[in-house]
Amino acid sequence: MQHSRRSIVFSLILCVLCASVVDAGQWTKELAPGVTFTQITRTPGEDAVPRVINILKVDPKAPGIRIQMVLGGDKVWDADSTNGRETVGSMAKRLDAVAVINGDFFPFSGDPLNLCIGGGELISEPHENRSVFGLTSDGKCLFDRLEFDAKITLPDGKWFPIRGINRPRGQNELVAFTPKFFTSTCTKPDGSEAVVKLENGPVKVGVPLKGTVSSVKSDSGDTAIADGTIVLSGWGTGSDFIKESLHEGMAVNIEFNLKPAGWENITEAVGGACRIIRDGKIAIEMEEEHVVALFVNTTHPRTAIGSTRDGKIVMVTVDGRQSISTGFPLPDLAKLMLAQGCVQAINLDGGGSSTMATSFGTINCPSDGPLRPVSDGLAVFQDRTVPDSARDFKIALPTGTVESGESVQLTLTDPDGNPLDAAVASKAVWCTNGGAGFVDQSGLFFGYKAAKGEVVARLGSNVVSVPIETIPAPAGKLSAKVTADPDMPNRGVLSVALRDLNANGVRGEIAVQVTGGTPDSSVIVTGGDGKASTGITWDGTTGQVEIRHGTLKPLVIQPS
Repeated sequence: MQHSRRSIVFSLILCVLCASVVDAGQWTKELAPGVTFTQITRTPGEDAVPRVINILKVDPKAPGIRIQMVLGGDKVWDADSTNGRETVGSMAKRLDAVAVINGDFFPFSGDPLNLCIGGGELISEPHENRSVFGLTSDGKCLFDRLEFDAKITLPDGKWFPIRGINRPRGQNELVAFTPKFFTSTCTKPDGSEAVVKLENGPVKVGVPLKGTVSSVKSDSGDTAIADGTIVLSGWGTGSDFIKESLHEGMAVNIEFNLKPAGWENITEAVGGACRIIRDGKIAIEMEEEHVVALFVNTTHPRTAIGSTRDGKIVMVTVDGRQSISTGFPLPDLAKLMLAQGCVQAINLDGGGSSTMATSFGTINCPSDGPLRPVSDGLAVFQDRTVPDSARDFKIALPTGTVESGESVQLTLTDPDGNPLDAAVASKAVWCTNGGAGFVDQSGLFFGYKAAKGEVVARLGSNVVSVPIETIPAPAGKLSAKVTADPDMPNRGVLSVALRDLNANGVRGEIAVQVTGGTPDSSVIVTGGDGKASTGITWDGTTGQVEIRHGTLKPLVIQPS
């Protein structure tokens, strides 16, 4: 079932280029039995601030529905350019998922910063003062802040705390590495490591592990991690414990617990930053005062997950940092989740990470343009076979090139080029690939990042696509700085950037006028990246630079 509400503008712009303003629209479509998808563009009744909101509602108890944590590349770390991370789009395609959203915050080492559980296996420990979403095998949702309580116990009762799992060890710490991390610990030889062969496994919360120490490596690192083992890695006092207390053949017990209790039956979990709804009321639970202004009250792209009173799971992305969508501060995100019926909710990683994708394309418009590799995500699967309602169709695109900030209407036709019946066409799910822009659920494509991509539509079980390219718009922003030449006191370097309103580089001439000095060139030309520079020779200790481009407001810069 689908409901569509568009302004009269959209009924008049079939197959023509139009302005970049996003008119209020809302669509609800079924992605799979038990999974509904709603898209809102600039919610009706609000002010003129443009926003694009995507909402998944999932019934975890519906027949055939599975919700799983997806680990980027199925490993915490890998020796590749992303350190083992993976884009949400790649996750969705690789796993043939109904939909996937991004999960936890992460350092660029790829390790999820908060709790991560997949298939019941503990992969990453919780982060202090950060909230977690968990799901039991029978579809019950839990939200909480958790403490990590793990230890190794020796035959004589002596024990030592384990501070983390599958992450770099800190000073005076003992950290556990499992086969989910990588093929080895990737540690430096400034600590000690011990391999424990397990009698049971994998690592689960609340399930004691029995094992035997198979090797001890003093003052060594980068130990191989074999299936059926845990590697304990220590630094400082952690290293001392391994060298002084462990030896080959020793039987040990290892426990991984969470506080408060109640998370022993969690099969899937991802962490976020803060709770935004608690027990049906807005509650932005962020204690760090210095973070509130930058993170809570500033407008950013956002991702959130929540649960309703009747047990539905709500997954949301709000696009931001672009001309068609500004994003949300956290209080507004909380209001949105509350309006969707959530009684509990947390925010997940946002910014350039905020992504919602299907197996055939990206639903939202990530702020980076190209998808950002992330540490983990939450995937929705439907295992039931759905009757095939496929039909042959094509996408009609009046032009293959769109200027950033402009839009073009795509339509669906039969193989002979005749428009599909409106009721049939309205069931199509629209996506993009390649990061060139965003397509709403009427088929209206908005150019964003200068790139070549494609627009994709799924109708029944058939998926078709057409190539599309976004090119830079005329310049909308001029920026510059002047830095000193450290080797020549009377010399400086002027660096300028010319960009459109979506931060694409623009080629153009920049007029340079210097007071108190002489530029190497009075006119510089930016390249495809929108950047250019020139040298300046100063007459004395003070001076300033004025730059101009077209009708943009002149910019006056003082040397830094």
